[in-house]
Amino acid sequence: MSARQSAGGRARQAQIKTVLGENGYRRYQQALARAGGIARQAQLRSSLGENGYCAYQRSLYGQAVQKHGAEKMQAILTAAHERRRRWRIANPTPAEELLHWLALQAGLTLHAELSGVWEWTAFRAAPAPSPWSPTDAIIEARVLGYACDLLLPAHGLVIEVVGGVHALTAERDAARQVSIEAQGLSVLTLTNEQVFQGEADRLFAQLLEARYAA
Repeated sequence: MSARQSAGGRARQAQIKTVLGENGYRRYQQALARAGGIARQAQLRSSLGENGYCAYQRSLYGQAVQKHGAEKMQAILTAAHERRRRWRIANPTPAEELLHWLALQAGLTLHAELSGVWEWTAFRAAPAPSPWSPTDAIIEARVLGYACDLLLPAHGLVIEVVGGVHALTAERDAARQVSIEAQGLSVLTLTNEQVFQGEADRLFAQLLEARYAA
């Protein structure tokens, strides 16, 4: 890169920072980093395949464990997963946002669990009575190490919206679903198109009809 190009880049960054402000510029840089990371991960998945990609990630993790220790790496991963879960609560995809709106329209009460403490398996093992009613639903609820799009605890039901990047992670998603179902939950997956075409409306209507019929 020439000195002129470098100076031009710095000038553009300074202009963006002036327009966005310090906090806005920081968020802009974080968004760029996330987009770059997602693109790199997609490229790796495409070139290595899902099994090869998982083996590659495990090798990186193994190297990090050797360098920093298992306890420290587990704490880092747990904190990263929690940050990601909270980010997803505030930044749903368009289909997830529509799913939330349809749930509210159907009479469900949505909860965003921000303490980082609540987890389905521990809740399931706790003695009755349950604090959740049939109309409660939790956004990005924790089940083991996973975050589920929408969990209806009183129904033991997880609703997952799949689309976009999920086309590249079919094997991992299948293993994830097996793990979640092993915790006593039913998992219903809806594609983006199904949400936009009204499948979620019918699902919520059936749940409420069963509640009132009981």
